[in-house]
Amino acid sequence: MITFINNLFNPVLQLLNDVLHFLSHMANVTGAGINISDYISWIGVLDPAWQGDIDALLSGLSFIVILFLARSIYRFYLSLKNGIEWW
Repeated sequence: MITFINNLFNPVLQLLNDVLHFLSHMANVTGAGINISDYISWIGVLDPAWQGDIDALLSGLSFIVILFLARSIYRFYLSLKNGIEWW
C-alpha cells in the first residue's frame, strides 16, 4: 500500500523538487546582478555616474512593467471571477 501511494505521488514530488531546484538556481543568478554594459555596448563608454543613472532608469522601468503586468493579471482574474456565476 505504501509503495502504491509513493508511486502515485512520486511524479508530483519530482516536479516540485525540480521547480525548487530551478528557483534556487534563479535566485543565485539574480543575486549576482546584471551589468548593462555587457548587453548595450555604448553604455560602457559613459562615465560611471551616467552608467548608474541608466541602470537605475532601466531598473525603474522594469519594476513599473512588472507592476502593470501584475495589475493586468489581477484584472483578468477578477473578470473571470465575475464571469463565473457560481463562484
